[in-house]
Amino acid sequence: MMLNIMRRLFLYHAMGIVTGLAVLSGCTTQSATIIQQPFESEKHRTLHITECVNRTDYKGSHDLVTEATRTFTQKVRDSGLFEIAPDARLVLTCDIERFEEGSALKRWAMEGGATQAQVVVIVWQKPDDKLLATFRAEASVKFGGLYTIGADHYIFGAAFNDIVKQLKSWVQANEPRGPVGSVK
Repeated sequence: MMLNIMRRLFLYHAMGIVTGLAVLSGCTTQSATIIQQPFESEKHRTLHITECVNRTDYKGSHDLVTEATRTFTQKVRDSGLFEIAPDARLVLTCDIERFEEGSALKRWAMEGGATQAQVVVIVWQKPDDKLLATFRAEASVKFGGLYTIGADHYIFGAAFNDIVKQLKSWVQANEPRGPVGSVK
């Protein structure tokens, strides 16, 4: 009896670990960064985010412009990197270059059914429309089963998390650093 209980506990723990790993490995991102100008922290601590532009031929039930704009704005706000203001000199534009709704059932039962989103964010400086940086991210859920249901609802979040990481790297690359070494 005790052996059966221990086997069940082991089996439940093993299934939990495998399920956790599968959920975490379902979504992948790829990114690219092009920096035209270094970030100038003394000039830019506020920014304006424009409404995302849908450059896809998607005809489904998702309102891509609203979902992407809301998600991107929230991710930037949550990052704490910038204050968002409508009259800021630093402007972020967002293009949705790809969106595929996908299907968890197809991913589980056969090949195909990938959920994908590709976005590009361009950083401009007003008033002369000076291009400062371009960030691109593609998020995808290409494999997995029923645990990936709803990937079409979180795929923009995964892509914009990657964009915010790129923004953070750009911002922090040019921030002044304190003294290095020890003072005696």
